[in-house]
Amino acid sequence: MDKELREYLDELKTHITESFNTKADDLNRQVGIVFEEFQKRIDLVVEGHEVLDRKIDELKEEIVFELKEIRAMMKTLFKDLDHRLKVLERKKS
Repeated sequence: MDKELREYLDELKTHITESFNTKADDLNRQVGIVFEEFQKRIDLVVEGHEVLDRKIDELKEEIVFELKEIRAMMKTLFKDLDHRLKVLERKKS
């Protein structure tokens, strides 16, 4: 191979390598930006789930409290109803 062709090919190789490296750096930067944005969105979703978990736990505690109150009222009402029925049955006898 003659000297001029070799120099031309070396320059072409250098140019292609530099161009490739520049494109690769640009792509890495773009991917990094997209990754950071994606990570921010994931963090927002995680934060939202944490808020929902707390709200669900609070609602569960409230429901459990309400059910306990309802059960206590029902016991009282059933005792009162049972007493009234016994009184009525005695009057009937």
